[in-house]
Parts: sequence; C-alpha cells; structure tokens
Amino acid sequence: YGAEILAFISEEVFHLLDAPPVRVTAPDVPIPFAPSLEAAYRPSASKIKRELLNLIEY
Repeated sequence: YGAEILAFISEEVFHLLDAPPVRVTAPDVPIPFAPSLEAAYRPSASKIKRELLNLIEY
C-alpha cells in the first residue's frame, strides 16, 4: 500500500517536494524464523530515524 502512495506522490506532486520520497522497508530476503534474526530483519526505530535524518539533510 505504501508503494502506491509513493508512486502517486512521485507522479502527481514531485515538483512540490524538497526531497525524493523514500521507503523504509525490510530487506528483500526471505523472512527468518530465528527470533534474533527476525528482530534484525524488521525496520527498527533507529533505521527509521536514520532515514528521516537523511531526508532532513537532503
């Protein structure tokens, strides 16, 4: 669902943005079943924060 929102923004109002849209997602790999690996797989608050700071610095 988020990809559709980003596609719409990119197509319709990209010229109004100060920075390009960014998706913060899990890696494109199979979902691990081990709890320790599963925790590393999911987007964390620190990853989201890092991406937001990158957008702010753009």
